[in-house]
Amino acid sequence: MAKSKPRARDLKKQRWAGIIAAILALAMVVSLVGVYLSQALLGNQQPALPGQQAELQPEDYLAYYQQQIDSLELYLEDNEPTEAVLLELADNYRYLVYIRQMFFDDQDALDKAQDRLATVYLSLVDLEPDNPQYRLELINFYLGIDQEDVATEQIAILLGQLHQKPDPLYHLSLVGMLNSIKETKPDLGELAAEEINWLQVYFTEMQEAGSLSGQDRFYFAVLLGEYLEEREAAEELLSLILEQEEEDSKVYQDALGYRDFLQAADNQAAESATQPEQDSEEQPAAQ
Repeated sequence: MAKSKPRARDLKKQRWAGIIAAILALAMVVSLVGVYLSQALLGNQQPALPGQQAELQPEDYLAYYQQQIDSLELYLEDNEPTEAVLLELADNYRYLVYIRQMFFDDQDALDKAQDRLATVYLSLVDLEPDNPQYRLELINFYLGIDQEDVATEQIAILLGQLHQKPDPLYHLSLVGMLNSIKETKPDLGELAAEEINWLQVYFTEMQEAGSLSGQDRFYFAVLLGEYLEEREAAEELLSLILEQEEEDSKVYQDALGYRDFLQAADNQAAESATQPEQDSEEQPAAQ
């Protein structure tokens, strides 16, 4: 039985919206950096919804995504799986799992959907083993269902790939995922710290060699600003991007947005620091 009526903002999720908090550290989720990285990973894809009626119930969404799944599964019975079909199938299973978790109490049905989603993720990894996105999704899925041992195996494989063929976007995403659960999984938090150090060395060597692109500088600024607490250095990199890149380029706009965020955070911190003094000065003298 449904628990409550879904809110539109809960159901109208972009791809990966349910795992953004795990992909990025909490501070990044609420920042423009979080928006940037999530968009870079998600693209502009929106889930297909069963119409725009305001009175749709959870059962309507459940039936819709189940219908989409049944159609895709039927297609796969007679056809070889392709990346596009598996991606669509994974999306629909993800929405189905999300809705079951939010509004229904059928654990058996939820387990079956999660098992099948894991199988689809594995199929995507097998089909495109060098694509870090699919392995990252698989890792997040395993961590989400507390299969840390299996997740750790996949993390080791992904890190091996990222060390051999660096991809800062996915590397930062993995760091954010691990860093966000460090309180409950300290071993993974330690691994996140190791990878933060690895990325710092990687970017520093590129900077010294003069081979940082504008995009690399942006990712380095993210690392400095979000994980190394070197916001001044991050702002310097962002300013360099703004000096060298075209104003209509995406990296320019991303750098501008993140610099504005850092400066706003600094201003807010300064205001918070002076507030106790002001409150003390305004306190009436004791009678």
